[in-house]
Amino acid sequence: MSDEEGHRGDGTEDGGLRPGEARERVYDALLAVRPPVDVLVLADAVLVASELVSNAVRHAGGVTGFRVSIGDGEVEISVSDGSQARPCERTPRPLVREGGYGWGLVTRLARVEVVAGPGDGKTVRARLPLTSAHSAYEHPRFVPAQRRPPDGGMR
Repeated sequence: MSDEEGHRGDGTEDGGLRPGEARERVYDALLAVRPPVDVLVLADAVLVASELVSNAVRHAGGVTGFRVSIGDGEVEISVSDGSQARPCERTPRPLVREGGYGWGLVTRLARVEVVAGPGDGKTVRARLPLTSAHSAYEHPRFVPAQRRPPDGGMR
């Protein structure tokens, strides 16, 4: 896999990274792919990045590394943190809004691998295909991912 814009420096010093910044990095990396990816692929990848970074911030003291790589027909989003605790899915409880349900969504959208880091910490790698059922120019539902207009498309 080749690294795309979507990491800072060597990808290992992103302690202050927030979910919105992660979404923008994935967005920028996938917009550079040619031919363009389907907007559904972009949406899934942006959601996965946001959830992984949110989990690192909320449950592991913050992000220690972030990388977006594209190659072999897939995008890989890697998020490292300082906790050795593995992510887990919570059982939903009615009327309880304490979060913790994003991990199940991540594992449904991506192939996920959790790798222990040297010393404390881990890296979560999520891989998503660059194609979807709509990913063909001939398919009537294909919508190419593209840059938002400065006004957000609102008129």
